[in-house]
Amino acid sequence: MQGILLYAGLAVAGGAMLLTFAPYSVHWVLAFVLMLVLYRAVQHLTPRRGFWAGWWFGFGYFGLCVNWVYNSIYMFGAAGAPLAAAVTLLFILIMTLFPAVTVWAYLHLKKHVPWFSRAMLFASLWVLAELARGKIMGGFPWALVGYSQTTDGLGVLAPWIGVYGIGFLVVLVPALLSDIVFAYKSKPAHAVVSTVFAFLLAVCMTYSVVWIGKVDTSVAKNTSLNVRLVQANIPQEMKFSVERLNSSLQQYTSLSVTDLPPTDLIIWPETAIPTYFSSVEDYLAAFAEPLAANGTQVLAGGFHREGDVSFNSIRQLADEKALYKKRHLVPFGEYMPFRFMLDWLAAYIDIPMSDLGKGTGPNEPMIIHGEAIGLSICYEDVFGEEMRAVLPDATLLVNVSNDAWFGEKVAPHQHQEKAQMRARELSRPLIRVTNTGVTSVMDHQGQITGSIAQSTQGYLDTVVVPRTGMTLYAKTGNWPVFIVAFLCVLASFFARRKAALYN
Repeated sequence: MQGILLYAGLAVAGGAMLLTFAPYSVHWVLAFVLMLVLYRAVQHLTPRRGFWAGWWFGFGYFGLCVNWVYNSIYMFGAAGAPLAAAVTLLFILIMTLFPAVTVWAYLHLKKHVPWFSRAMLFASLWVLAELARGKIMGGFPWALVGYSQTTDGLGVLAPWIGVYGIGFLVVLVPALLSDIVFAYKSKPAHAVVSTVFAFLLAVCMTYSVVWIGKVDTSVAKNTSLNVRLVQANIPQEMKFSVERLNSSLQQYTSLSVTDLPPTDLIIWPETAIPTYFSSVEDYLAAFAEPLAANGTQVLAGGFHREGDVSFNSIRQLADEKALYKKRHLVPFGEYMPFRFMLDWLAAYIDIPMSDLGKGTGPNEPMIIHGEAIGLSICYEDVFGEEMRAVLPDATLLVNVSNDAWFGEKVAPHQHQEKAQMRARELSRPLIRVTNTGVTSVMDHQGQITGSIAQSTQGYLDTVVVPRTGMTLYAKTGNWPVFIVAFLCVLASFFARRKAALYN
């Protein structure tokens, strides 16, 4: 019974992690509390029981944070409800392995390291698991613990250590402070001293974070761009309808020019043109070229074809017609991983334009009105390690997305939260344009300065001030946190091996 209560409590704690992310974002401290619950709960378990404790925490965690995958498969993948539920459950079960293995490995290694190093070991294993999750099968770094701090708390550290470094601290700090408090629990006098020390250490950490947050990591240019963001709010189930193509284009063009003030750039979202650019070239030219003659460029998401290969792309509709081809594709949604094994699955999941080519070569910004714009499409803004490739040249970041695949409740808001973290990590303003919401503009500190609500048709006119400079994270990426975590785990492994040799 005690074991059942433990697992149930950890599943609830894992599920409560949902409240630390958008759209809820209850309080940035909650993530510290929940990670502390997991850490303290597993201290006296065997590795085997620890595996299941981590598994149940992960089941609650990912079961609530990523269950929106069902919506994509069922509503728009033409899969029946049972198959969509089964695929979603399988996906969640795979995700649960990461916290399960983390706890199992920690309990195997912890008894051979000093008590004051155990928190470091746990945090290192956790962040290595998150880094692995961001790489395997193209990566799924969704709902990382560090995103709980996106707009508050440790979020000011994003330009220095990135979301993984922040997540490392979210796990480390409460675990370390609790270890200090519990180290002398059998000696009341020592316990009081250790508690006071933990409190003072927490205060020093807080002041350090506040001081770092006051350091500006980029410089504003003496220029600006007047930009219009267009959100046509075309339902996903109608988006790829051939009969709706002309109507869709007319909606976008009408929203683009309605009461248009002097504007440098108009941006349409991902797959705003739900066919090949070449198929509607005459229509696009008639719309975009007169605007370009008056100094207004248009960027639009659509499909580009080279021979037999199609690319999810962003294109400048006039003048140079510069093109960006999506580089990081979504497994199952844009390509079939391990096709030699999983090709049978494609027969049951029919997503339009889901067998696409991958953009290659150097990731170079697109030059619009003399400004270098770093472009990304949808899921690409989840990968800060890859987005930093456009710096230091890029002075502005633009992401076009189609979050209509994921429903309205959670995923679109979580996706926007990730873009906010990218803005902070790279210290650049970021414009995010979506088909059905949430379209938004954020400054270099990730603060939303303007937005168009979900399920709303409209446009947003904004002025963006480009910025220059390189943050520490932009220079180093995730390597520092990976190296620190790896060395810590390696040291613990050798300590365990040494102990085994002498026993």
